[in-house]
Amino acid sequence: MKIIIGIYQNQDDADELYRRRAADRSVVTETGPFFSKNQALSWMDYLTARIAECEVVAIPDERTDGGPWYGFTIEVEELPLRRQAGVR
Repeated sequence: MKIIIGIYQNQDDADELYRRRAADRSVVTETGPFFSKNQALSWMDYLTARIAECEVVAIPDERTDGGPWYGFTIEVEELPLRRQAGVR
């Protein structure tokens, strides 16, 4: 199992990422609000320091109107590697 971790301000951006990753809502956890980007980054750093198998997604630009930040995790089931033909 791998965990994808990220932060966002715009829910539409997060929903687009979930769609691209084919993430069912049952494997997505959202948290927040965080009142600053630094607070959201601290949350993300805390998780990445404790989860060995994780991937951090690109951090979006901050909205000019400010606003709260949110965090998310997505649980991804990793598929086993296929054996190459002729390799034992």
